[in-house]
Formats: sequence, C-alpha cells, structure tokens
Amino acid sequence: MKLFDPNKKVITFKELDVAYQNHFIKEYALAGILFIGSLVICILIKQYLYIIGCLLIFAGYCLYLYSQIYKSLTDKILVIEGECIDMTKKENFILGSKDMASKTAKITIKTQNGILITQDVPYASNYKTGSMVRIYANENTLSQINQNTYTVINPVFMHVLAN
Repeated sequence: MKLFDPNKKVITFKELDVAYQNHFIKEYALAGILFIGSLVICILIKQYLYIIGCLLIFAGYCLYLYSQIYKSLTDKILVIEGECIDMTKKENFILGSKDMASKTAKITIKTQNGILITQDVPYASNYKTGSMVRIYANENTLSQINQNTYTVINPVFMHVLAN
C-alpha cells in the first residue's frame, strides 16, 4: 500500500505544514531549555562530568529531530489524511480503584481512498467524529490489522486539520 508518491521532489522546511513546523520548533526549544536547566543544575552541584552526559543526550535528541525533518523533506514520511468516523473512549481501572484509572481513546480515520486507520490518541484530546485528521509517520510503522484496516504504531506527529 502506498499512500505517498516516491518520485516527489525534495521540499524545504518552509513548505511543510505549519503545525508540523511548529512541532519541530517546539521540540528544539524544549530540548534547549532542558539542556540549559540541566547545565545550571550540574554547575550548582559541582558535578562537571555530568555536563558531558547532558551534552550527549542533548546532541542525540537533536540528531533524532534532524533525522525526522530530513525524512519529511525527502518524502520518506507517510502523510495520512482522513476524516475521523469513530471515536471510542475507555477507562481501565487499575486494581479496581477509580483513583488509579488508565484512560485511553481510539479513533478510526477513513482516508479518501477508503482505507481505515485506527490510532490511539490522548483521552482528553480535541479529536471528534467528523474532524479532518492528519498523521505523519515513518514508512515502516504502518501495520495492517485486517484487509482494509491499518494502524500506525508510533506516529511522528498528528493533529486536527478542521473540526
């Protein structure tokens, strides 16, 4: 199943969807703030060797983000877009306690060519039946459930286009 055109030209970062651009900008900003915070803490507690560990973690995460951007620009990211046709919310009570509940939600998206995608989303999210949803995922994370239904194991980013 191909949901994208492998012959598509390489694009620039500005040509990506604005919400997708903002996702990467926020991730880089958060990584920078956490690195500066951990740097200050390491200096305050006088553990200078930990600074190298923090730098390696920061550099590794930035390389991961860069690889995701590179995949997006070279069209190695699946862009799945469709209408949310069903949403089920469920609470799983841990050890029978209502205080310790695991809340999950699952949406079903129908693409324009009739393919169904089921995806887990946060319980308190703004996904609704009838919303247009866009999912960005790596090529190898699409898993087939049955003949016409797929799921994305680990999406890079997903958002609601319109309610």
